[in-house]
Amino acid sequence: MSNGCLKDLAAPGGGRPGPTADDGVHPDGVVAAAGHRRKEVIRHQATTQRRVRARVPAGGAASRTGPGTTAARRAPGGVPVQLPVAHATRPDYKTALRLPMTPEPRPHGPSTLPRLLALAVLLWVVPAASAKVQFDTFPGYDSVVRSGGWFPVTFEIFNDGPGFDAVIEISAGQFGGPTVRHAIELPTNTRKRVVVPCFSSSQGFLSLDTRLLDSKDKVVVETTGSRLSQVAWEGFLLAGAPGSFSGMPAFPETTGKQNELQPRAVRLDLGQRLESFPENPIALEGLNAIYLNTARALDLKDPQVEALLSWVHAGGHLVVAIDQPADVGATAWLREVLPASVGSLANRPLDGELQRWLSQSTGAGRGEFQYAYQPPPLDTSRRNNNAAAERDPYADLGADPSFDRVTMPLVELAPRGGKTLVASGKFPLVVCGPRGRGLVTVMAFNPERDPVRGWRNRTWLWARLAGVPRDLLRAGDINAWGGRSTDAVFGAMIETRQVRKLPVGVLLALLVVYLVVIGPFDQWWLRRIRRPMLTWLTFPAYVALFSLLIYYIGFRLRAGKSEWNELHVVDILPRGGEAVLRGRTFTSLYSPANETYRVACDLASATLRSEFQGLWGNHNDTGRLAVRRRGKGVEADVYVPVWTSQMNVGDWQDTGVAPLQARREGSTLTLANLRQSPLTNVMVLGGGNIRRVDAIPANGTARVDLSVASKESYLDWVRGWQPRVQAAATQRNDVFGGGGGEHIDDWAGGASAMSLASRVSSGAGGNGRDLVWPAGMDLLPLLERGDTIVLAYLPGESLIPPLNQFPALRQQRGTLLRLVVPGVPRQP
Repeated sequence: MSNGCLKDLAAPGGGRPGPTADDGVHPDGVVAAAGHRRKEVIRHQATTQRRVRARVPAGGAASRTGPGTTAARRAPGGVPVQLPVAHATRPDYKTALRLPMTPEPRPHGPSTLPRLLALAVLLWVVPAASAKVQFDTFPGYDSVVRSGGWFPVTFEIFNDGPGFDAVIEISAGQFGGPTVRHAIELPTNTRKRVVVPCFSSSQGFLSLDTRLLDSKDKVVVETTGSRLSQVAWEGFLLAGAPGSFSGMPAFPETTGKQNELQPRAVRLDLGQRLESFPENPIALEGLNAIYLNTARALDLKDPQVEALLSWVHAGGHLVVAIDQPADVGATAWLREVLPASVGSLANRPLDGELQRWLSQSTGAGRGEFQYAYQPPPLDTSRRNNNAAAERDPYADLGADPSFDRVTMPLVELAPRGGKTLVASGKFPLVVCGPRGRGLVTVMAFNPERDPVRGWRNRTWLWARLAGVPRDLLRAGDINAWGGRSTDAVFGAMIETRQVRKLPVGVLLALLVVYLVVIGPFDQWWLRRIRRPMLTWLTFPAYVALFSLLIYYIGFRLRAGKSEWNELHVVDILPRGGEAVLRGRTFTSLYSPANETYRVACDLASATLRSEFQGLWGNHNDTGRLAVRRRGKGVEADVYVPVWTSQMNVGDWQDTGVAPLQARREGSTLTLANLRQSPLTNVMVLGGGNIRRVDAIPANGTARVDLSVASKESYLDWVRGWQPRVQAAATQRNDVFGGGGGEHIDDWAGGASAMSLASRVSSGAGGNGRDLVWPAGMDLLPLLERGDTIVLAYLPGESLIPPLNQFPALRQQRGTLLRLVVPGVPRQP
């Protein structure tokens, strides 16, 4: 090796070559340094780059050292002494490998504590990393939802790791919309089930993204792109809770019908029991009917029973099949809601009565079933004109003589507040009766057992029992499309008047003036003053001038003060001594600046959604709304851009004393106002007439004689509102103004007219449906079955605290109370 390279070291007495004089270091000094130095770090060869620790045995000799260097020497008694060393040279790689390796002593003292802490953290982190959170999402009713309606999203969460505070986040997958959040605690080794109501604001396509977040908004688990099948807004959707897995109802398939208009039957439960049944009745409003076998009635918990009964009284159709009479005897709420008393079970003949009931015609109209949540009438003016489309779908059902002669177990039914639809001799087979605004139908047999289960007309029996409209069962296509939401009509009532729209004619005039100024006028003027090069200055000046002019016009049209308006539509549903209040709160917020505002409702079943734009194409919620569900109630952040108005809708339910009560004695209807303020614009609808009542004072009463016919027909009254409603719904969503009909100042009259929304809509004109409305808004089916409707307006007040959690310089409120008085059901 050349000079500067390390050479081998050797101790005295060994056979190894010693240092030479060329090294420039005394040999004794080099040996002493190698023998007493505790550790030497050497460089590996260029390919390995490792350090080698070497230690010379303690018996090595030591000699004098030169000035300027040090060497370790052990004095008598074992005390190390530092001695000067002239120069320390590094041994080469091969020599270091031949030196004995002495392990370095492990440090003690304070350095042990960090290692113990690191070990503890490792033991805590490793199980947490291995623990998994099960996050299962079940959107809709068995992945089926209704366009323009509420539906539940069920979550099953299992946490086998450390507990944490979580947040469930739901958002629309593709087209956007409001984000819904639900806070939940997840302790260690717990399984929880959560049902969150959501709103379907589109037709044809809907997908959801669901996420489970921790307290720092970090995604723990997520599921994206959950595709849901949609039923048309006027379609029929039944959810079933059968006694057996194979006992689900089924409807007949029709030819030529659009898929979204096919009647659908979906399974209501996710497992062996009904744990997934929603406890919020608003989540059930997307259903027209629910089938319940009495064998499953005991699976419902008290909050679920309350939600089911609230849904029925608000307008749903409950179809009950009795498996065993003991099931009804063991369920108190079921005994009370059934329209018949249940007796013994015995084998009795059918005598072909079910077949005759299916084949008979119910004539025009909606048949023997009228309830608030039933599908709206279809616009059949654009149906394919063929004979199959006009025939009664039940007329060609083939007879089954073997089924007509069978004897099967039948439960003895005694109608109680209901009517018998079909009977075998003196034994009723099917009995139905109104319950609130809804309907309950009970069967004396179990259709999940033979011989009904094997009957070839079984699907048609289910369609008749559930009340599927015959138009949905006929062959041929129906061009039911489009439809603006009734939210636009309510928005035309409560929207701020501080915002005015620029007429399109004025905009075109400004555009023409701008083009003339920057073109011919600029050229003419610069030529006249003989300064054509000044166009580099005049053109930017024109742009700046017209920009300021447009800003000034926008300021004059839209600038104003903060404003909050609320219009409540409250349905009073009497149940015993109290009443269920089902409310819809339409809110309008005007902001003079870019700001986010907080709204909240403390009722347990409350929900919030953005304005529903309707079903023209794939409209979705356009508002910037972030909803957060709490343990009791809901709150949301609403972002409103400067000089604009934002509309949102709150759906809620409460229980308490009815503010308006009615008692009917013969032909006399007595109305009682239990509020501390008067009721105005009181109308009584029934028998095809409108009877107007003077304002009812606070804690006062009024009497109405129903036997005296009124000269005012409610159909004529609704027709008078039709052009105003159509103009308001159309022009409110237009960018430019000028029509003058985008506002409705009469809150009481406009909200009352929307209570008969199916008559206000002019879909029969051949242009498809013009309006779509939420379930229960239209009360016309109740008038058709003989009920009486009372509408009363409460000005300047509401039954719940205001939703706004911020001060507004301008505010206005009002409440329309709607009460239905049962009448005599009409026979089919």
